Amino acid sequence: MNLYFLDECGFSPTQAVGYSWAEVGSRRDVPYEAPRRRRVNALVAYCPTGRRRGLRFRRWARTITARDTLDFLLSLADPGGVPTWVVLDNGNIHRCRLVCRALPRLRRLGVHLFYLPAYSPELNDVEAVFGVIKAQELPERSYRTLDALLTAVQQALRRYHHRLRRRCT
Repeated sequence: MNLYFLDECGFSPTQAVGYSWAEVGSRRDVPYEAPRRRRVNALVAYCPTGRRRGLRFRRWARTITARDTLDFLLSLADPGGVPTWVVLDNGNIHRCRLVCRALPRLRRLGVHLFYLPAYSPELNDVEAVFGVIKAQELPERSYRTLDALLTAVQQALRRYHHRLRRRCT
């Protein structure tokens, strides 16, 4: 069985700064880039164990749509026919009409959806992954261009995926 924890995550041009340092008496300035029309959104599926361990993801410089969600869910089907379970929250794009209509097709492909109770992000293991990616994998705290942010998010997700793959080999 393949088990994925799925959710979406948004990245702004300026990431939160958890801590910083500066010489005594001086102030550290972190540039701020306004996020308007410059956000990157990603759909991420985290598989913590098994031969498919790691991250599967797609990212866009726009709002994630129901079609994006369905296409991503379809891509999680195992070509060898191994059943795939996807744990996800009750977000609108996870429970939309398009996804609900596709449930029989997903089941035929071996993809089963398990919806978490409302207001329980602590039960979705991918949330911790987002925290690590935002805090540690993004090398800069501010990105001047959308292309720079898109590239940084892609590289951060890839780095974390490769780190997960190496962890238990």
